[in-house]
Amino acid sequence: MTKQVYTISDAAAEAGVSIDEIKDAINGGILPAELSQNVGDFIIKQADLIAYIRLVKGKEPSSETNLKRVLIIDDEFNFANLMKLELERGKQIEAKTATYGKDGLLLAKRFKPDIVLIDFMLPDITGDKVLEELRSMQQSKNVKVLVYSAHTEEAVRQVPNLEQRLSELGADEFISKSSGMKPLVAKIYKDLGLEMNVTKK
Repeated sequence: MTKQVYTISDAAAEAGVSIDEIKDAINGGILPAELSQNVGDFIIKQADLIAYIRLVKGKEPSSETNLKRVLIIDDEFNFANLMKLELERGKQIEAKTATYGKDGLLLAKRFKPDIVLIDFMLPDITGDKVLEELRSMQQSKNVKVLVYSAHTEEAVRQVPNLEQRLSELGADEFISKSSGMKPLVAKIYKDLGLEMNVTKK
């Protein structure tokens, strides 16, 4: 990347995404940009574009690999990363994480997960909004989605009849985090049709 600043069309070409995806990222606050009066277009700094590319593109899933893909959308950094490590331990799953709902939606377009885990209480939008947007994407209509929360009572206060609403939006299950990580990991393996390899060194 040799340019210091990019227009929307230049940024889309550099990132290998559509102009609409760049616009969505700007409007969603994911990709910082400034409106330039001189060119009548948004101007994106090189460093911000690089960060965006790393976020939504990262390592593209290889067409040659048979790894199952799991997307974890959760703002609890430690939980999400421990979950990623546990899922990838058996070398049958590739997992990616996103802290914000909107970041997760952008990542889902690129990563094409087999299962999406959504924490209901996110910093930007609630899990039902993420689910609704996810199901509106053609490629994600049949993806298995598990919504969970460590604060189920607070979640229910925010959205009355929460479980019914999630079911109507296409969630496969609503789970409490209080049950712990191991049962959730085991469930994901089962839903993906995989066997957990429990080995002792």
